[in-house]
Amino acid sequence: MERNHRALFLGVSLFSCFFTIIHSDVNTTAAGGISTSTSNLTSCLRSSGVRNFTVSSSPPSSAYSLLLNSSIRNLRFAGPDTPKPSAIILPCTKEDLRNAVLCLRKASLAIRVRSGGHSYEGLSYTGDPYVPFAVVDLMNLNKVRVDPDSLTAWAESGATVGEIYYAVAASNRSLAFSAGSCTTVGSGGQISGGGFGLLSRKYGLAADNVLDAVLIDSSGRVLNRESMGEDVFWAIRGGGGGSWGAVYAWKLRLVPVPERVTACTPTRSGPTRSVAELVHKWQYVAPSLPDELYLSVYIAGSGGGNVSASFTGFFLVPRGAAISILSQRFPELGLAESDCDEVSWIESVVRFAGLDSVSDLTSRRSRGRGFFKAKSDYSRFRVDDVRRTRMQAVGIAFSHGFGFPAPLNGPGRAAFHLKLKANADS
Repeated sequence: MERNHRALFLGVSLFSCFFTIIHSDVNTTAAGGISTSTSNLTSCLRSSGVRNFTVSSSPPSSAYSLLLNSSIRNLRFAGPDTPKPSAIILPCTKEDLRNAVLCLRKASLAIRVRSGGHSYEGLSYTGDPYVPFAVVDLMNLNKVRVDPDSLTAWAESGATVGEIYYAVAASNRSLAFSAGSCTTVGSGGQISGGGFGLLSRKYGLAADNVLDAVLIDSSGRVLNRESMGEDVFWAIRGGGGGSWGAVYAWKLRLVPVPERVTACTPTRSGPTRSVAELVHKWQYVAPSLPDELYLSVYIAGSGGGNVSASFTGFFLVPRGAAISILSQRFPELGLAESDCDEVSWIESVVRFAGLDSVSDLTSRRSRGRGFFKAKSDYSRFRVDDVRRTRMQAVGIAFSHGFGFPAPLNGPGRAAFHLKLKANADS
């Protein structure tokens, strides 16, 4: 399997901006029996100087199939019955992205913008079987420019979270960006979906740390924060990727981190009742911890009627201080020095992502491709004693487990969730 993954991504590297992929004057047949001519699209792209694209054919070309599947993380959407795009475009510049949007609009094709391909429901590369669509894959728009003096960075939307982390740490190891721990997630999807991570209790979501953006709307206008307006700027930071246009780049606020942080990964296993008691206590401890301390838990069945609770502890304090605080606030966890290590921030990123080295952060290759159904949500309430019995059953029934993130504190983060709730209620 590892060999196949390497072959796949070696092939995808051929789709860089140094190569031209064109299949012109063909008809595409989308799932559901719709036939759509792409000759006008091909002509428009070529006349606009967009050279990196491929279109569907019957049977599909190897280049088309390789490119489509390269960033599909959920294999539920890799089968033959999944609606396929009429075209896949890989812009290499801001102008390419703008011209792609204009040509797709002219061709009456719906647009799916793919940054990293981690959408739970494949929304960045699938579509309605009766509505022709195209994928704009941003993998070549992955540049990150860091300015440590101003504590900012500009990141193109195709840059993965890992590529941003790598660039920031390479510039200054005392700076960081607050985003998620899955490093192959595209920054476009991460920020447009909110972006919760290990630094979020201290510094907020990824979306909270965006200072400006470059957005290309459906009319091809190139907009910044001022010209798009505060309402649209608010919407692109949590309102869903591709809903308001195609974001070309984000201006990020960088945050200070200590030279050494504490990373802890204790696992506690036992009968469901005792583990449920531990998690129940965690619910009351975690929200009251200092913002410098992040503590989340993941629960899974461990066989024989037992369950395990795997904690992720990320602390912006020395190991001794972290253990002292947890020993006072959460003695039931029994946190020991052997559960924790003092590392740099970027080393903690590598550890929690399950990678081997810092250089792995620049790889787009995902180690976790499979068939799955998943949902995420923010709970505004603790799981009470009545529901705790239900939680015990879930812990046994689902061997893949479920997780609780570290609770967020602070008025800024609360306002973010209230806005989400207001949108859902309206």
